[in-house]
Parts: sequence; structure tokens; C-alpha cells
Amino acid sequence: MMARPYCVVVALLLLAMVSGFGEGASNPGFVARITRKGLEYGRRFGVAILKKELSTIKLPDFSGSFKVGWIKSVSYDFYRLKIHRFELRNSDLRLRPRQGVTASLSNNYVFVSGNWKVKKAFVTLDGTFDVSVDGISISVSLNLGKDHSGRPTASVAHCRSSIGHISADISGRLSWILNLFHERIENNFKNILEQKVDKRMSSFVICEMVRKSTTSHLEPYLRTLPVILMIDQVAGIDYSLVGAPQVTSQVLDTPFKGEFFGRNWHSPAPFDAPTIRLTEKHDHMVYFAVSEYVFNTASRVYHQAGRMNFTIQNKHIPMDSPIRLHTSSFRTIIPRLARLYPNTELELEMSPESAPFLRFTPGNVTLMPVLDIQAFALLPTSSDRKPLFQLRVTTNISATISVSSDRIVGSVTTGSKLKLELKHSNVRFINVELMEAILNYYALHTIYPSLNAKLEEGFPLPLPRDTHLNSLELQVHENFLLLGANLD
Repeated sequence: MMARPYCVVVALLLLAMVSGFGEGASNPGFVARITRKGLEYGRRFGVAILKKELSTIKLPDFSGSFKVGWIKSVSYDFYRLKIHRFELRNSDLRLRPRQGVTASLSNNYVFVSGNWKVKKAFVTLDGTFDVSVDGISISVSLNLGKDHSGRPTASVAHCRSSIGHISADISGRLSWILNLFHERIENNFKNILEQKVDKRMSSFVICEMVRKSTTSHLEPYLRTLPVILMIDQVAGIDYSLVGAPQVTSQVLDTPFKGEFFGRNWHSPAPFDAPTIRLTEKHDHMVYFAVSEYVFNTASRVYHQAGRMNFTIQNKHIPMDSPIRLHTSSFRTIIPRLARLYPNTELELEMSPESAPFLRFTPGNVTLMPVLDIQAFALLPTSSDRKPLFQLRVTTNISATISVSSDRIVGSVTTGSKLKLELKHSNVRFINVELMEAILNYYALHTIYPSLNAKLEEGFPLPLPRDTHLNSLELQVHENFLLLGANLD
């Protein structure tokens, strides 16, 4: 009597897509946890889907025979069975430590109508019937795992079903004959539902329907779940599982790789994800632990793609700025510059020496980038640029990370002023201290706003479609961010 029971499990697995992973498994970059509160949400969501799906189920026809005195054996058929009413009175969804989940429906009721037909030699009688089935119970235990592609898997480990009471009401021409044998017909109907498919196994028809539904619907569906998400024209993120979901009596934890890769190249990160150590938190429905590894693989990809390089020209300087990128504005800083290149515009190219990495410590997010600044003179008589000098810049940046309903967003502010070191000069003396003051001004008004514009776009959380978060709580721990949330 189960209508596509995989729907209940799908609802749960989509919510649970982190703490004790099997030995030999890679550390996850991203971890999701569903608590018993979240499981209750999954139960309600699954029941709602199940009620909707029941209206589309097609029940099988069944037949039998009985003896009527001197007429002897009479055969009957019940067909065109249709569910008109189904009451899901009791349902439960529980965690099975170290294995998976158990979904149970108990003491449920269904009202079915259909047509009947009786044959004896050349005589055929027909009519309609109503059947009430009460006390329907089923319990299905699923083992959760992962396949070689990093997608979740689910298989039926145990299944039990039972039918309480069946009552049949038969109408039509000479239906009183069938009603004389309604108890036998009711028992036949019950036996069909409860009969063993294989005498050596406790696999009843209802459970066999569940197994077939799992094999033909749930398992193929899980094999289609995406494990790659393209973020933009530069990067994508790998959401494949690095280990099987881990289950305790309180939580279901699932580990994701969480590694960014280039859209046109996909080489493994040259560093490992740190360990994520989650405590037994149960206050929210779900928790998402995002390692610094996720952000640092993103930094690596965008750095290699050149998306962290900045070119600063006069048009980028605020109109009210007293200093322009022009040789006349640098007479005090570089006295020889205006004589070598009179009335000439300048251009600055800024790029990180290496991909800047975030560091998470309790309550803090820091970044210590090292930048190269190359200055050029734009010759007015040609398209050539003349290299002037090269500076090395260090600074300490503080980052703020927050969440919206479905994305992780961020912003950066300066933790310390830019510190300059002259690496090379083709124009001899440079007043590095004055240059330092100017670049700090440019950083505050140009570089940081440009970087924040990108960070405000954020990165998506791997949530099921049309799922939204509320009661958000974000904490910074050693090596990872922890987001707790409830689901709408």
C-alpha cells in the first residue's frame, strides 16, 4: 500500500547532504549535520509528499474462487481498484546508529473501491465493491552509504509489514452470494497483501513493493544527484561525498569534499583539508561546517585564473582625489620621474605573490596577503609602457563572514596599514613612506570596495530546491565556520 516510499527517504537525504568519519577517508571541506529536530522536519515533509503520491498509486487486481453448494467452484475477480481515502495516523523517522534511518507507518487506514466480476460457465455477474483496510503498518530500515562517484546510496536493510482488519461491502446483481463469502474474500485480500514472496524470507508483498520502489526509483534518483556546481565563468565546486554518512542516536552527519576547481582545469589542491571537530550540537535542525579549506581552494583557483590582479588607472581614481596617476603628482615622491616622463599618465598593476589564504581561529577570520605592485609610464606617443619600479606590499586583513537564506557572503576590512618594500627601481630614489600613505588611500577607496563587491555575491549552500533557512547562528571555530539553522 506504499505509494512511492522512496519519496520519504529522498526528503531526508536531501536535507542531510560530519564528526566521526571512517578511517582512511579524506577530511571533508564541507560538512552537514541533521539533528533529531531536523529529522522531525523530514518526517513531516515526507508524510506530506506521501499523501500527495497516494492519489496516483495503482493497486493490482486480484482474484480467487469459492464453492456454492451444488454449483461447486465459482471464480471471482476484483479489478480497477482505486484509493479514495488514506489516513496516515502514526509515522516515525528514526536514526539507526552506524547504519542509517528507519521509517515507520503504523495503525493507518485506507478505503478502496473497485469492480467485481463472477464467472461460472457461461454466466457472468458483476458489480462494485468497497474495502476498508485498517491497522496497516510498515517499517523500513535503510542503510546509507556512498558510491565511487561520491553520491549517496540507500538500500533496504529490513522491512516488516502487517494488516490489521479488512472489511468488504459488495453490491450488484446477486451480490448477496458474494457477501455470503465476504469473510473468505476479506481473508484472501489480506493474504495477498501479507503473503510471502519467498517462503525462505520474511519478504511480504508490501515490503517487496518497497524494495522494488527503492531499486527502480530511489537508487536511480540518487545516482543523478549533482556533485559538481559551477559558480561562475572561472570556478566550480566539488560537492561529492568523501565518506559515507555517519549516524548516531542524535545526529546524521554527511561529509562533502567542498573543493573549488578551475572551469577549464581540475587539478587537486596541493594541501589537505584540516580536521573538523564538531561537538554534539542539537539546538538547530541542521548545521553546516565550512572549513577554511573551501575558501582557500577558491582563493587558489581565482588567483591562478588571474582574477585577483588589479590594474589601477586614472579613471579609477575618485575625481575629488588630490593625487592623480600622473607624473606631475609624483614630483615629491619620485623627483626624477617627471623629468624622465613629463606630462605622462601612470598605471599600477597589483597582483598577489601567491593565493592569499584565510585563517580561522575561535571568533576571528584573518588574511595576510603579500602583493606585488608594478608601476608603468604610459607613453603618449605609442602604446608602449615603460616599467618604472616594483614594490612588495604586506598587510593584515580582517574578514567578516555571514549568511543569507541560501548563500555564504563576506566582506573585508583592513586589520593593519599597508607596509611597502622597494624591490626594484628604474627611476632611482623613491619616497617609500609617502608612497605608502598614498597606496593606503587607494586601498581603502578602490581595492577593498572591488573585492567586497565580489564577496557580496557569495557562494551557494547545497540546499534542496525551495528550501530556506531561518534562525541562523554563525560561529567561527578552529579551522572552520559553523552555521546552525532551522528549515522553513
